[in-house]
Amino acid sequence: MAGTSDVVRTYAEAKSRSDITAALAVCHPDVIFETIPFQAVAHGADEARAQFTGFLRAFPDYNVELEYLAESGDLVIGAGTIHATMKDSLAGIAPTGRSYALPFACHWTVRNDLITHERFFFDFHQMCEQLGLSTDEAGAHLAIWRERTNPTP
Repeated sequence: MAGTSDVVRTYAEAKSRSDITAALAVCHPDVIFETIPFQAVAHGADEARAQFTGFLRAFPDYNVELEYLAESGDLVIGAGTIHATMKDSLAGIAPTGRSYALPFACHWTVRNDLITHERFFFDFHQMCEQLGLSTDEAGAHLAIWRERTNPTP
């Protein structure tokens, strides 16, 4: 059995390579991913693959720089810096060609060597500012995208 921090490190390294298959290989099929600044939740590996694909298309050089990981039982807490350049559209937001470097914090639940839950935090306003985007306009695009991808019954 790998350590819970090792599982998270493998996942972060795979996402930094834009290797969605390798990232999801260390996730439970029913994983839940919460990206708090986007108010986005992916339920299961299929939804996660779709979200990751769109995000990594928009930010193909996405890179996670882990500063630390700390674990307690099946919980891993981590922080560091995420870096990326907006090369394509995201949720209808036109690409700016600009980059961001943002501090982040995240917690993951790892059970039986698989990530079952991720809750990811970063400053949405700071991201928009660095990308040259209006926070209000970007938020409105994300709201439309959320409604389209997860309509309320």
